[in-house]
Amino acid sequence: MGGIGLVPELHEINGQSGAIFRDFDGRVLAIMVLDVLEGRIQTIRTIVNPDKLEHLGPVADAWAMRDQMLEMRRRSTH
Repeated sequence: MGGIGLVPELHEINGQSGAIFRDFDGRVLAIMVLDVLEGRIQTIRTIVNPDKLEHLGPVADAWAMRDQMLEMRRRSTH
């Protein structure tokens, strides 16, 4: 996803459909969980708090990824 190296992995999370988003180095950036009822998405939950993600493995530095993305945008407009 995009040029900053965000890789989604589909997973079942707490019995619901979801995804773990990792950087290219495999570090966890976020998880997203879909609450689905009768085939329709009711709620989308996203967790980005590093303290709640660390049990999944090494956690990415979201601020560093943001800075990298902004720098890439800046370069592409000049």
